[in-house]
Amino acid sequence: MGHDPLNLVFYDVHDPEDKQFWAGSAAHVIAGLRKAGQRVTSVGNLVPRLRRVLRASLFHAYRIFRNLHYHPDRHDLVTRFYTAIGNRRLRRHRDADAILTVSAAFVAYLDVPQPIFVLLDATWGQIVEMYPYFAADRQPEHIVRAGYELDRKAFSKPNLHLVMTSAWAADRAIAEGGMDPRRVHILPFGANFTEEPRRESVMQAAVARTGEHCHLLFVGREFVRKGGPIAVEIARSLNGLGVPATLHVVGCSPENMPAFVKVHGMLKKEVPEQMAQLQHLYATSDFFVMPTRAEAQGIVFNEAAAYALPVAATDVGGVGTVVQKDWGILLPLEAREEEYAVWLRDAFQDRARYRMLSENARNDFEARLSNQVYTQKLIAIIRKTLDGLPATDKDSVYVGEPADLPR
Repeated sequence: MGHDPLNLVFYDVHDPEDKQFWAGSAAHVIAGLRKAGQRVTSVGNLVPRLRRVLRASLFHAYRIFRNLHYHPDRHDLVTRFYTAIGNRRLRRHRDADAILTVSAAFVAYLDVPQPIFVLLDATWGQIVEMYPYFAADRQPEHIVRAGYELDRKAFSKPNLHLVMTSAWAADRAIAEGGMDPRRVHILPFGANFTEEPRRESVMQAAVARTGEHCHLLFVGREFVRKGGPIAVEIARSLNGLGVPATLHVVGCSPENMPAFVKVHGMLKKEVPEQMAQLQHLYATSDFFVMPTRAEAQGIVFNEAAAYALPVAATDVGGVGTVVQKDWGILLPLEAREEEYAVWLRDAFQDRARYRMLSENARNDFEARLSNQVYTQKLIAIIRKTLDGLPATDKDSVYVGEPADLPR
C-alpha cells in the first residue's frame, strides 16, 4: 500500500542545507529524503549576521583573556534567544508532520506540537569527555554546565524521539536524560556521497588490487585526533614486517613525514578534479586505516566500505556500530601499532581472506551504511511514530538495557 509523501521540516539555527555545516550530514539527509519523494522544508540560518558577530566577539574574548574555547550553541541565554526566533518561524509550518534536527540544544526550548526527531551521534557529556577541543577544562564552566542542562531539557520532552548513530550514544542518552528506550532508535548516518560508487566498478577495482605493494589510506582533517601519527607508525611497522607499504594521507597536510607517507592534502568533493583524485585513492588503496583517538561515528568508515576497503580502526565511541568484524579490525586505544601491522600483513598476504573482507565491506555498505538505506529506515521510524506503532528491530529501534555510565 502506498503512502502520501511525508511533510517534514528540517530545523536548525544554522543553515541545514549548507554542506559545510555538520560535515554535510544534515544536507545529505535532506537530499536523501527528497530523493525518496518526501517533502522537506529547511528552516534555519537564523539572524546570520548577529550570530557571526556574537560568535566572533565572544570566541575571541574568551580565547584572548581566558585561553578558553567558547561555544555559543551551549550558552543558555543565546540558545533561548535563537529558539524564540525559531519558534516564530516554525509556526508557519503547522501542517508539517514532523520536525527534524541535528541539535539537542536547539530543541530544549522548542515549542511545537509535532513529533521532533533529533538525529545525533553523541550526547553533550560524551562530546565533553571524548573530544579534546570540548574538554571541560578548555571551556567556560557555565557553557559546560548549560550543555548538560540543555540536553536534559530536550530529552525530557514527551514529543522528542532520538535517532542515535550507535548503541554507545543511545545508552548514554537513556542514562543521562532518562529517555524512554521506546523513543530511542539506533541508525548510523549513511555515507556522504552525492552519487554512490557503483558496485560493478568498485568490485572491478578491488579485483585489480595486486597484493604486491600495500597501500593504506587515511582520511581526516584532524591528523592527531584521528590517529594520524599512529597510522604512520603502523605503516612503518608493516614495512618492517617485510610488506612494502605506503600510507596516503588525505584531508590534512602534516609536515616532516617519512618517505613511505604521501600527503595529498585537502581534497574537496565539490571540485571535480579533486573528487576524481579522492575516488582514485579509495579505489586503488588496499586498506583504510584510522586509529582514531575520539570518534562518535566516523562517516569515512562508510565511505571505505562503499569502496570495498577493509578497515583497521580503534574501538572507541560509536565506531563499533559501523565497522564490523567480518570486514575490519577494532583494537583498543592502548593497542600498539605492531598489533595493527600484524593483522594488516596477514590479511594482505592471504588473498582469499582479503577478497572476502573486501566483499563483506561492500555488502555491508549496501545493507546498512549507504545514505539510501539510512533514508529508508529513517522514513520507517517517522511513519511508525506518526501511526502510533512500535518500531521493530528492522527499523533500528533501541534494544537492550542502558549501560551503567557516569552522568
